[in-house]
Amino acid sequence: MSDKKTVIGDEMIEAQLNEKSAILNISVEELINRYLKRGLFTDDYYEPPKYTRDELYEMGMKAVERDRKRGIPIRKHDFSVFINRWSDSDK
Repeated sequence: MSDKKTVIGDEMIEAQLNEKSAILNISVEELINRYLKRGLFTDDYYEPPKYTRDELYEMGMKAVERDRKRGIPIRKHDFSVFINRWSDSDK
């Protein structure tokens, strides 16, 4: 059998947190905060902020400006190759 002692309860949770925090090289408090943030994001408790169309436009323009400063060129997307590609008009 196994010589490893099975711990149940708060000690088990604490041991698992210490293990994971050692692997990720962060404190236990930071690990708990990450777990809580992820849990709140995936649960129904988190509601993303509602943005207006103008706010979304400004955020997009700021992202484009940030990319331009980082040297990422702006490209125009051309989807004309997909027009009538799957249409049945050829038959």
